[in-house]
Amino acid sequence: MALTLDEEQKLEAAGLIAFFLTSQATWLATVKRTHAFLKATLPSGTTIRPDDLAKTLLPLVEVDEPLQAQLAMKKLKPKYWFRYFTNLIIDRLWTQIEEDGDVANGNSSRG
Repeated sequence: MALTLDEEQKLEAAGLIAFFLTSQATWLATVKRTHAFLKATLPSGTTIRPDDLAKTLLPLVEVDEPLQAQLAMKKLKPKYWFRYFTNLIIDRLWTQIEEDGDVANGNSSRG
Protein backbone atom coordinates (compact mmCIF):
# COMPACT_ATOMS: atom_id res chain seq x y z
CA MET A 1 0.00 0.00 0.00
CA ALA A 2 2.90 2.37 -0.56
CA LEU A 3 2.19 5.77 -2.07
CA THR A 4 2.86 5.72 -5.80
CA LEU A 5 3.88 8.67 -7.94
CA ASP A 6 0.53 8.46 -9.74
CA GLU A 7 -1.36 8.64 -6.43
CA GLU A 8 0.79 11.51 -5.22
CA GLN A 9 0.17 13.47 -8.42
CA LYS A 10 -3.58 12.89 -8.16
CA LEU A 11 -3.59 13.96 -4.51
CA GLU A 12 -1.60 17.09 -5.38
CA ALA A 13 -3.94 18.01 -8.24
CA ALA A 14 -6.96 17.54 -5.98
CA GLY A 15 -5.49 19.77 -3.25
CA LEU A 16 -5.34 16.91 -0.78
CA ILE A 17 -1.62 17.22 -0.05
CA ALA A 18 -2.18 20.83 1.00
CA PHE A 19 -5.14 19.65 3.07
CA PHE A 20 -2.93 17.03 4.72
CA LEU A 21 -0.31 19.64 5.56
CA THR A 22 -2.89 21.78 7.37
CA SER A 23 -3.82 18.84 9.61
CA GLN A 24 -0.49 17.01 9.77
CA ALA A 25 -0.21 17.20 13.57
CA THR A 26 -3.63 15.61 13.98
CA TRP A 27 -2.73 12.83 11.56
CA LEU A 28 0.58 12.25 13.33
CA ALA A 29 -1.26 11.77 16.62
CA THR A 30 -3.69 9.39 14.93
CA VAL A 31 -0.88 7.38 13.33
CA LYS A 32 0.96 7.15 16.65
CA ARG A 33 -2.18 5.93 18.44
CA THR A 34 -2.87 3.43 15.68
CA HIS A 35 0.72 2.17 15.79
CA ALA A 36 0.53 1.85 19.58
CA PHE A 37 -2.71 -0.13 19.25
CA LEU A 38 -1.07 -2.54 16.81
CA LYS A 39 2.00 -2.82 19.02
CA ALA A 40 -0.19 -3.70 21.99
CA THR A 41 -2.46 -6.19 20.21
CA LEU A 42 -0.33 -8.07 17.68
CA PRO A 43 1.71 -11.06 18.83
CA SER A 44 4.86 -10.28 20.77
CA GLY A 45 7.88 -9.76 18.53
CA THR A 46 5.82 -8.76 15.52
CA THR A 47 7.38 -6.16 13.25
CA ILE A 48 4.79 -3.54 12.37
CA ARG A 49 5.09 -2.57 8.74
CA PRO A 50 3.57 0.38 6.89
CA ASP A 51 1.01 -1.89 5.21
CA ASP A 52 -0.05 -3.28 8.60
CA LEU A 53 -0.60 0.25 9.80
CA ALA A 54 -2.51 1.16 6.62
CA LYS A 55 -5.04 -1.65 7.15
CA THR A 56 -5.87 -0.30 10.59
CA LEU A 57 -5.67 3.38 9.67
CA LEU A 58 -7.91 3.22 6.58
CA PRO A 59 -11.22 2.89 8.51
CA LEU A 60 -10.24 5.94 10.58
CA VAL A 61 -9.50 7.92 7.42
CA GLU A 62 -12.84 6.89 5.92
CA VAL A 63 -14.81 8.38 8.82
CA ASP A 64 -12.75 11.54 9.26
CA GLU A 65 -15.28 14.36 8.95
CA PRO A 66 -12.86 17.13 7.85
CA LEU A 67 -11.56 14.85 5.08
CA GLN A 68 -15.10 13.92 4.07
CA ALA A 69 -15.96 17.62 3.89
CA GLN A 70 -12.86 18.32 1.78
CA LEU A 71 -13.73 15.51 -0.62
CA ALA A 72 -17.32 16.74 -0.90
CA MET A 73 -16.18 20.30 -1.51
CA LYS A 74 -13.87 19.11 -4.29
CA LYS A 75 -16.58 16.70 -5.56
CA LEU A 76 -14.25 13.73 -5.12
CA LYS A 77 -16.44 10.73 -4.40
CA PRO A 78 -14.61 7.54 -5.38
CA LYS A 79 -13.50 5.45 -2.45
CA TYR A 80 -9.93 5.21 -3.77
CA TRP A 81 -9.31 8.74 -2.42
CA PHE A 82 -9.42 7.32 1.10
CA ARG A 83 -6.80 4.70 0.21
CA TYR A 84 -4.62 7.27 -1.54
CA PHE A 85 -4.89 9.61 1.45
CA THR A 86 -4.03 6.78 3.85
CA ASN A 87 -0.96 6.00 1.76
CA LEU A 88 0.00 9.68 1.84
CA ILE A 89 -0.29 9.83 5.63
CA ILE A 90 1.94 6.82 6.11
CA ASP A 91 4.40 7.97 3.46
CA ARG A 92 4.82 11.36 5.10
CA LEU A 93 4.77 10.28 8.76
CA TRP A 94 6.44 6.85 8.93
CA THR A 95 9.87 8.38 9.52
CA GLN A 96 8.54 10.31 12.52
CA ILE A 97 7.28 7.09 14.05
CA GLU A 98 10.72 5.59 13.48
CA GLU A 99 12.37 8.63 15.09
CA ASP A 100 10.23 8.09 18.17
CA GLY A 101 11.90 4.72 18.53
CA ASP A 102 8.75 2.70 17.92
CA VAL A 103 10.10 1.13 14.75
CA ALA A 104 13.77 2.00 14.34
CA ASN A 105 14.86 0.52 17.65
CA GLY A 106 13.13 -2.78 17.06
CA ASN A 107 10.43 -1.98 19.57
CA SER A 108 7.62 -2.98 17.25
CA SER A 109 6.43 -5.75 19.50
CA ARG A 110 4.34 -5.62 22.62
CA GLY A 111 6.00 -3.88 25.52
